[in-house]
Amino acid sequence: MSHLLGPLVQIDQTRCLSWTVGNAPCQAACPLGVQVEAYINAIENGEFDRAFEIILRDCPLPGVMARICYRPCEAACKRTKIDESLAIRELKRFASDHGRIDAAGLRQPGRNTGGKVAIIGSGPAGLTCAWFLALEGHEPTIFEALPVVGGMLRVGIPEYRLPREVLAADIRNITDLGVAVRTNTPIDDKHGVDDLLQSGFQAVFIATGAHQGRSLNIPGENMNGVVQGLGFLRDLNLGNTVPPGERVAVIGGGNVAFDAARSALRSGSDVTLVYRRSRGEMPATEEEIQAAELEGVRIEYQAAPTAIHGPGQVGVLQCARTRLGPPDASGRRQPAIDTDSRFDLPVDQVIVAVGQKPGPSFAGTMQGARKTEAETIHVDPATMTTGRKGVFAGGDAQSGASTALDAMAAGKKAAASIDRYLRGEDPAQRAGEGDRAVVTGFDRIPRNVIPRQSEKPFELQPAVRIRSFKEIGQGYTREQAVREAKRCLKCRTCNRCLEEFGCPAIVWRENDGKFSPHMDNDICIGCQVCIQVCPFSSIAPLEIGR
Repeated sequence: MSHLLGPLVQIDQTRCLSWTVGNAPCQAACPLGVQVEAYINAIENGEFDRAFEIILRDCPLPGVMARICYRPCEAACKRTKIDESLAIRELKRFASDHGRIDAAGLRQPGRNTGGKVAIIGSGPAGLTCAWFLALEGHEPTIFEALPVVGGMLRVGIPEYRLPREVLAADIRNITDLGVAVRTNTPIDDKHGVDDLLQSGFQAVFIATGAHQGRSLNIPGENMNGVVQGLGFLRDLNLGNTVPPGERVAVIGGGNVAFDAARSALRSGSDVTLVYRRSRGEMPATEEEIQAAELEGVRIEYQAAPTAIHGPGQVGVLQCARTRLGPPDASGRRQPAIDTDSRFDLPVDQVIVAVGQKPGPSFAGTMQGARKTEAETIHVDPATMTTGRKGVFAGGDAQSGASTALDAMAAGKKAAASIDRYLRGEDPAQRAGEGDRAVVTGFDRIPRNVIPRQSEKPFELQPAVRIRSFKEIGQGYTREQAVREAKRCLKCRTCNRCLEEFGCPAIVWRENDGKFSPHMDNDICIGCQVCIQVCPFSSIAPLEIGR
């Protein structure tokens, strides 16, 4: 016969989430390390200014990322094991739309260090680097070749996805820290990095992006009416564009291709998107593909352009069907043209969006720096340092075409290295401290959680949205945001044994900088209420002896 001795319940610390992990899976998946579970908890409690402040600690472009982030946090959300992920990006939007910058307690610049840093490019990498450097007390100056600030955020993303006032507000928060911006000031081989270093800047961060489109390499590509997708979007966003033709073909399957297609549709064109692989291999996000289909963009899958014809002006896009073979270097199946399946698309304009690359790189002329085979700037990935002392690089100029989120992460990492460099420290000394944590212990699903789908914000109907560039999503109401935040399982911050029960026998002890729950042997009376409130079955009766 069993009998109970000593503490009447025990805590399995391998199952207790507050013990087994350093970060919740959503935070660990975020390249910026945003404390997702903390700001969601603040929204649940109605503390919207605090939620905004928590986001700003790691993400200086909250309004932007709340609209265009590719949401790795949602893919990692443990709620997917029950019903569907929390709408984390939508909650970030609510916080950024409703949190007040004055009430959020925005961090102020540190004590002036006198460190002057030149940042080449005002895209997400450059803006992020400038933000974190300014907070450390340095004096960053951004040099932008375009007449507007924001890089690809400003000239590469349509307004229906990223309203100008949202981007402007995020940029204003950065410049209010004392960050100087010089537009219409290209830094090139003639007036380059050496000139900046000789003029008093102690460090340089190259964040010029990848604004150059790749070619199709087919006959007729130089004909009038053939434009690059990035050029089309840039002219559109700067107000310099001539309306596209009545019948437009967009070549490509990435987000730039869909941005161009949906923008042409809003400009009054009949649009067909041509992609050489299947839908499942499209690099564009699923939400982009679905939205384009709803709006009326036709998609020709497994079709490749072979030539462009017309009497000086585009008239026909000649295509052929493709057969998909073994995977290529990208991991997707390699398309092969079926020469017996050619067909023609009558068009007035062809928009090419088959990839992008950095323009002429400083690495070709800058002493000590070098290019990669992909024509990007080679850096030490841990510190973002180039081969030239005091010169750092990040974003698409260093990684090749990627996402705004990844570019921001590179800017944040570069800022930490530049800060150490300006203080006379080795940039590699603490490199890697901000890397994403390895997460364990999230394979268990909480008990007694009622499945409930995420809240859906109001969106403009397709027939309405294609008549203008007005933002499609209208965001959560206050009530929706709070309800959605309540779906959070509180993976890392689970203290239900204390919060819902408050047992004095459960105490927290520190071990190697981490706190873990323990049972006080002298106080536990064996009521076992803590067992009932624990969602992860990490508390159980303790039986000793026979």
